Amino acid sequence: MKRSRIKASQIVITLIYPMAFFCFLSLDQQLDSWTIPIAALILFSLLWENLTYLLISNLLTWVVAIPLWLVIMKPQEEQTFAIFTASLPFIILLYIGCVLIPEMLIVSAKNFIIKEFKRRYNEVTG
Repeated sequence: MKRSRIKASQIVITLIYPMAFFCFLSLDQQLDSWTIPIAALILFSLLWENLTYLLISNLLTWVVAIPLWLVIMKPQEEQTFAIFTASLPFIILLYIGCVLIPEMLIVSAKNFIIKEFKRRYNEVTG
């Protein structure tokens, strides 16, 4: 596969993640368990090529999806914005601990495993 095609696919994955996150936030009443969001988190973690794309995608999530969710939810519930902003420090800490660090560990482990397989393959064939 050409390098430009791989880079383009990584950019698409990076841009799709905030949209998927926004959709999961919007499905609040229909989502009965955390299985689908956890599966999506693992899937995206396996699709990211490196930590830079992961961090950009998570930053886009916070910059785009969260404010958009607040704009959509604000007319429905009056106190949503106040509750969200009051809880923001705790939300950020939970996000880092429950989402960002596991994503970084999965991407790092995947990259290590791929690098190790490539090294062993080169030793066998080279």
